[in-house]
Amino acid sequence: PHFKSVWISSLPYNVLKGGRNSFKSSVIVLKLAYMMIRYIIAGEATNIVVIRKVANTIRDSVFNKVWWALNLFGIAEQFTKTVSPFKIVHKTTGSTFYFYGQDDFQKLKSNDIGNIIAVWYEEAAEFNDQED
Repeated sequence: PHFKSVWISSLPYNVLKGGRNSFKSSVIVLKLAYMMIRYIIAGEATNIVVIRKVANTIRDSVFNKVWWALNLFGIAEQFTKTVSPFKIVHKTTGSTFYFYGQDDFQKLKSNDIGNIIAVWYEEAAEFNDQED
């Protein structure tokens, strides 16, 4: 109930606040997976970018969390995952979750990704300011 507004929001951004274990990440990843599923059902390719402050925490956090959500929806077998680079790609449409660490800004800056429907800044409080 606390994050119900995220599911019904038409705002272009959502900021979820709460303490540890308040399910912020779970709510966001389920919403993002659901958004991607809607595009996949329509046969459209789309992309979601996930950013953490430090790249070496991606695998044990957001990467596994996205895979968890896809499993929960029962569609993980429709995706392939790679760890170098971190990506989860839909086998049919090519829709992709891209994962980046802000500490490796050159990789993030040099990528040309189209059809982005969402950007998830995990643990946004870790970022110093808008420049990060």
